[in-house]
Amino acid sequence: MAEYTPMMQHYLDTKEEYKDCILFYRLGDFYEMFFEDAKTASRELEITLTGKDCGQEERAPMCGVPFHAANMYIAKLIEKGYKVAICEQIEDPKKAKGMVKRDVVRVVTPGTLVEDNLLEEKKNNYIMSIYKEGIFFGVAVCDISTGEFLATQIRETNNFTKLLDEIARYYPAEIVTNELLYSSVEEISKIKERIEAYISHQTDDNFDQDTKAIMEKYEITDDKGHKHEDLQGKEFVVSAINGLLKYIKQTQKIEMEHINTIKIYNTTKYMSLDISARRNLELIERMRDKSKRGTLLWVLDKTATSMGGRLLRRWINDPLIDTKEINQRLTAVAELKSDMILKDDVIETLKKIFDIERIAGKISYGNANARDMLSLKSSVKKLPDLRKLLENTKSEQLKEIYQNMDELSDIYELIEKSIIEEPGITITEGNIIKKGYNEEVDKLKSASTEGKNWLINLEAKEKEETGIKNLKISYNKVFGYYIEVTKSNLKLVPERFVRKQTLTNGERYITEELKEIEDAILGSQEKLVDLEYKLYLEIRDKIAKEIPRIQKTAEIVATLDVLSSFANVAEAQNYVMPIVDNSGEINIEEGRHPVIEKMLSAGEFVPNDTYMNKSSDRLRSNNRTKHGRKINLYATSSINYTYGTNWFICPSKIC
Repeated sequence: MAEYTPMMQHYLDTKEEYKDCILFYRLGDFYEMFFEDAKTASRELEITLTGKDCGQEERAPMCGVPFHAANMYIAKLIEKGYKVAICEQIEDPKKAKGMVKRDVVRVVTPGTLVEDNLLEEKKNNYIMSIYKEGIFFGVAVCDISTGEFLATQIRETNNFTKLLDEIARYYPAEIVTNELLYSSVEEISKIKERIEAYISHQTDDNFDQDTKAIMEKYEITDDKGHKHEDLQGKEFVVSAINGLLKYIKQTQKIEMEHINTIKIYNTTKYMSLDISARRNLELIERMRDKSKRGTLLWVLDKTATSMGGRLLRRWINDPLIDTKEINQRLTAVAELKSDMILKDDVIETLKKIFDIERIAGKISYGNANARDMLSLKSSVKKLPDLRKLLENTKSEQLKEIYQNMDELSDIYELIEKSIIEEPGITITEGNIIKKGYNEEVDKLKSASTEGKNWLINLEAKEKEETGIKNLKISYNKVFGYYIEVTKSNLKLVPERFVRKQTLTNGERYITEELKEIEDAILGSQEKLVDLEYKLYLEIRDKIAKEIPRIQKTAEIVATLDVLSSFANVAEAQNYVMPIVDNSGEINIEEGRHPVIEKMLSAGEFVPNDTYMNKSSDRLRSNNRTKHGRKINLYATSSINYTYGTNWFICPSKIC
């Protein structure tokens, strides 16, 4: 049997390592797919299936997509439940001896997306690892785009049910398990029944219990941000963390420096809501069509930033049960609501802040361009103004935000003095570094400007010497600089003009003098592009070292955004502040269901009184009617909903 061509053999060897992925194999300006991958991609992406000689009698099935549009096609494949391995050219084809070296530089999976166009702005994209040992579980969750990393363990009674609750809390796009859980057909089936997620498994070697690497590289904290000195008694957590960290490294092929803190939380910190309750309450999406309209999130989300939008989702999914923390939030919201000028100024300032949390992730990932840096700069520029607004606030949480907000002035100054205001889209084509930042860049830019003047002067001189008035000097990437003469003037062309290209309407020429200018200009431009790229990487690396500070600031800004959103909604809907305590008694006068009220026409909803306690009145509601319709409101209050702190199960329907 004939052997495969060297290129095709390399493709097959690479594919063998990534059997569960569709392999995007870079050939020039395209990512090509072959054999079964090609058939699958052709069908799913609706692109033409062709063939390629591969050294065998039959041509290999083949299809391809342009590399510059790859994200669009990858997104479609991910959405359809596939993983994509990207095999890149890892050396310059011009310098390659023989076949260009290629290797897989990243595996794109549903839970490891970082591209802006593949993510929802106000929704986290979580990947979860689950480690099972006996009847106990360890859980680790990460959003790679932001660097958020959390973990917990479940080692009580009714553990699998509690695991389902944790899965419902995060609704991950992807789940990675150890072999024991993955082999449990019944449990995996129950997970798949409740959530649409890509589920795979790794060998138990990846779920080891080594704590040394975790403690050395990551800051380990609890729910309140207090540092853990060790991980004793948390062996299931450790295994889940290691399993997830190794999977991320295996797929992303780089160190994720923005994943620097791991929060180990206790599931008892938040109200326990099972997956059915979350679905029936329609907290963040409708059961029928998965839309946002008609949900609690729809009512409450007036956030001004993407960071705030994501945090609001988490607060709705994680209702607090600690009355002290609940009241801290309520007091902060009440202060913002009572000071309309303060609230409006805060919201207007927040609107000018970009998603610095995900920009930090892109910087760490190495795919942040100069325009991302300008977005970071313009956001950081607003932090002093935002902080100043909170200078005289009284509530404990707003005072903490004021005290802890880092203005990141050093980052602003670095970007301000180094990056031009309108940089190029890519970082490899120059047009990035500002004049005055680097002496060598200034010299090369001057040479480039001087070269343009040389060309203008040469063109004027040649017009005068040859008498060709419409002679012009132009440039393209294929032929470089040239003198273009129309056919009607060819008789005036001097012998020193050397023909370079024949056109339909004329000829293109080069002269010795133009060649010298070309060498000078292109030489300086090439050096300038290389130097600007190098300097940009240095700037990005400097900012990457400050990512923990950026993330902390992003978290503070997001918190302020959610509190302001609550205050905005409370003012618009005329909500009042509840008294929340541990008395075991619920007494609501004229309570209003936030979602139903907003879905009805003005004046249609009738407020309800509710009284409940832990002894004699465990379920009682005084229902009122209007137009013959009865509104059921079982132990709920729009007030509690509004502040996202402490709310109770209720049907979101009219009976």
